[in-house]
Amino acid sequence: MRFKPRAIRPAFERVSAASFRQVTGTDGTAPTAGRVSVLIPTYRDAYHLRKSLPVLLAESDDAVEIFIMNNDTSQDVRGAIGEHANDPRVTIVEMGFEAGSARAMNRGIQKSSGDLVMLCNADLFPSPTYLEQMQQFFDDRPRVGAAIGKLLRYDLANDRETDVIDTAGLVLTRQRRMVPRGEGERDRGQFDEALEVFALDGAALVLRRSALESISIDGEYLDENFYVHKDDHDVCWRLRLAGWECWYVPSAVAYHGRTTRGLGSRGYLSAIRSFHENERAKSNFVRVHAMKNQWLMLLKNEDGYNFARDFPFILAREAMVATHRLFFAPKALVAIPMTLRILGPTLRKRRVTKARQQMPPPALRRWLSE
Repeated sequence: MRFKPRAIRPAFERVSAASFRQVTGTDGTAPTAGRVSVLIPTYRDAYHLRKSLPVLLAESDDAVEIFIMNNDTSQDVRGAIGEHANDPRVTIVEMGFEAGSARAMNRGIQKSSGDLVMLCNADLFPSPTYLEQMQQFFDDRPRVGAAIGKLLRYDLANDRETDVIDTAGLVLTRQRRMVPRGEGERDRGQFDEALEVFALDGAALVLRRSALESISIDGEYLDENFYVHKDDHDVCWRLRLAGWECWYVPSAVAYHGRTTRGLGSRGYLSAIRSFHENERAKSNFVRVHAMKNQWLMLLKNEDGYNFARDFPFILAREAMVATHRLFFAPKALVAIPMTLRILGPTLRKRRVTKARQQMPPPALRRWLSE
């Protein structure tokens, strides 16, 4: 999902006529057990929801509530979703301007009431049993803070499901890349085992509300300085540091119309042409926030112990990306002053995160891949 960059300022929001009602949330009201709050930020893609909302709303009345955060004032969400706008379980939150996905998700978390929260892309099409499988998994494992199902790619151009894996959880490398397991592979059952992984993609991410509360800082669950991109990776890293588990649950299946492509498990040097083509296909907006947010994530979560051990790998990765930007996308280097401007708040968030840390630094080594 893409958002146009704007100066960050307090968001004006209102709840649409789809649902003028009191919504309980994290303001002291106890969450509703057995309910999943599905949060969907949208920017010029609300029309996709006509396909996914019927599946999500097939749950019993008390099992699901849906919040659609509209980040585009020119977009008519009510018109886009048709009769679903009148369902009492659907609330449209008009953010008032392009607020970014992190801020939109935070508003949804604050307004919602489920003990489980699903961060859902507008181009995510879950199977009918996705939420049921997730609820059962969380019920069985109280230390799970976050989980995701098997995500397969959806061909938006031809409006069809595929058997190509989008992600089966994320692996953390010594370069501090978050690599999607199985990305681009045909699904032949090779990822059909439930597995604890380091982190998860945010396209269909389900989180335990109590876990989110344990890592919130000044009411922020997702870091709003990320604006968009990698805020899901940052949340998972902070959950890990706080002692929560992240799991891949293959029995829950969903289809994702992802428009960007990564390198999968291939390294940069072995796939330099693909890396170059993928980067050239991205907008400058995405390049800028990808650089900035990678640095913010390291500044907030990295330990000196692990950073020292992996410094050559981390430096090599950052130098290669920066050099590519310098020669092929120099405007993206505005990420450097952007990062410096928010260095103070980022370091304050680091102090809070580290004060809560439960995972000892050496434990990170078990999650690192070459």
